[in-house]
Amino acid sequence: MKFRISDIPDNKSTLELTFDEHKFRIEGFDHDPVELHVEFIKMLNSLQLSFRASTTLSLICDRSLELYRYPITVSYKILFKPNAEPEEDEQQALRPLNTSSNTINIEEEVRDSILLSIPIKKLHPRFLNADGSETSFFETYGNPEDEDDYDEDYPADSRWEALRKLKDDI
Repeated sequence: MKFRISDIPDNKSTLELTFDEHKFRIEGFDHDPVELHVEFIKMLNSLQLSFRASTTLSLICDRSLELYRYPITVSYKILFKPNAEPEEDEQQALRPLNTSSNTINIEEEVRDSILLSIPIKKLHPRFLNADGSETSFFETYGNPEDEDDYDEDYPADSRWEALRKLKDDI
């Protein structure tokens, strides 16, 4: 994801790239090829770059430990200016433009954008409502207080009864 500044045409241009797992690695995650759409706006003394990256990661559900596929699409803007102090936030960054090296590298920004879009709580889609919110634990597994779940024909474990007696004695 290195680009030679001299190869970028003046004004506005775009570039479509695809990187497989061997060319672009996201540590700790299996993923599909990363599709990258880059838009350059080259001006006299600065270069504005915006990219959109998309891939699908294999994640492990925190609730059921099942493997599931999680699609990710991220976008980010970077402005390269001579003698600029590096700054960044969730949507854009400012980077110094070093014309003597004649290259810019966006690999770190692409990787960080993808990693930051991974949810903290990884839930398999079957644990999510239609609006993407988490289903409650009892909706998924049933409430133990529901009488319908109790089966009279199946005797309870005798150890539970012993624990109840200990609790009552206290």
